[in-house]
Amino acid sequence: MGRPVSVLREQRTDDKGIDIVVALDLSGSMRAILDARASDLPGQPRLPRGKRLTRLDTAKLVLQDFIGRRKTDRLGVVVFGKAAYVLSPPTLDYHLLTQMVSQMTLNVIDGSATAIGDALGTAVARLRRSDAQSKVVILLTDGDSNAGAIAPEYATHLATSLGVKVYTIQIGTDDEVEVEDGVDLFGQPRYVRHRFPVNPALLQEIAQKTGGESYVATDAKALADSMHDVLDRLEKTRFEASSAAYEDLFPFLLLPGVFLIGLDALLRAWLLRRFP
Repeated sequence: MGRPVSVLREQRTDDKGIDIVVALDLSGSMRAILDARASDLPGQPRLPRGKRLTRLDTAKLVLQDFIGRRKTDRLGVVVFGKAAYVLSPPTLDYHLLTQMVSQMTLNVIDGSATAIGDALGTAVARLRRSDAQSKVVILLTDGDSNAGAIAPEYATHLATSLGVKVYTIQIGTDDEVEVEDGVDLFGQPRYVRHRFPVNPALLQEIAQKTGGESYVATDAKALADSMHDVLDRLEKTRFEASSAAYEDLFPFLLLPGVFLIGLDALLRAWLLRRFP
């Protein structure tokens, strides 16, 4: 026979979900080609014939899929190049956020440099007043930090002091990549090969010091897989943050039970004595 229990209260420390800010790199190196098949991308979108996706194109598709999988999490986006800007503070309006991300292009801000410290600092600042149990920054970048007013190390310190976990995803490596460079005589896109510097050690350090994880995505599938792994880790965090407190009713029910058994025995003895 199972021991009776009563749920006193469910201690849901994630009532408001997880607050997440994604920092999306819009520096010029994000124009590098990151070829992908539709089957490698979330939702397997239809791509125009001959269309070659850039790192930014792929990152936007993966990010929009990530937004679409949210249910109760407040999600914000910071974009950065030479400086960082808040595209949206944490919100539950996923439809609007998806539209805003889809409209991001490389020419909306100055993309001549990469201010990783500013991006991380700005993202963490949006979580400073958050009352969510879990606060997360996802940093999507393909470069090294070479601009900005905030050092990445100081931004990492801010994240740690506020309990913000940072997941870093490096898009591409320092190998040569193709970059679209105008059109040829026939009006077809022309490509040149270029090399962009990256700093995986910095991204690993940021993730390690804040309790997050660091990923390297060399193609579209790896980028999608990295975001899915982050999603899985966030769901695990949500599960562990939810618990229930129970009160064991067995001792309370034991005494009344013994009393009733004793009363039954007395009544039986009295009735049998009076009515043989």
